[in-house]
Amino acid sequence: GRLAAGDVIHFTVCGSSVVVVNHYLVINSMKKSSYVPKPMNLASNQWRWLEDMASKYKLSSTSKAMRCCINCVALGDAQMESDGGCCGCNNTITKEVELSTEQLTWVEGQYNQCDDDNNDDSTLSIEQKVVSACMKLDEYTVFGIIRCKSSVAKCEGAQEAVENIQQQFSVEKDEVVTKENIDICAKNCGCE
Repeated sequence: GRLAAGDVIHFTVCGSSVVVVNHYLVINSMKKSSYVPKPMNLASNQWRWLEDMASKYKLSSTSKAMRCCINCVALGDAQMESDGGCCGCNNTITKEVELSTEQLTWVEGQYNQCDDDNNDDSTLSIEQKVVSACMKLDEYTVFGIIRCKSSVAKCEGAQEAVENIQQQFSVEKDEVVTKENIDICAKNCGCE
């Protein structure tokens, strides 16, 4: 069929969507990405850890805990190991999580990079490696640092996170570590 003015074409490109305006394609930068459901196969102990962390740190969902993990690794605060270590992979469960389009792009890029660069023999998925890397870190590094696509002042969710972090880690507001205006697609973090 033909595209009409106002039609939206969805595809995965960091922070962009395409809208047809007067039969011309216009790329629009999205200020706030919507979340896309993605089936994810993780070890049962990894799901349990994500659920525990979501509860402990008052996150809205297990999906939010996974998004924190992806951002932590994508920004270089945690390193995936090429072998990924053991995560109890013999007992895996598939559940659906919601990720931003940027996070989906980053995950797909890691699969492509690992295939191209390392000929990785690991049986672990990128998602399993991400969670495994975060499970090895101190919880503050994963869940106590705010990683925000805009600025904390402009983001209600980040402001709420500051309050939660203050309570959870007994820190003052000015002691909460923030990383603002992040772009995980611009960071080149691979399987190291």
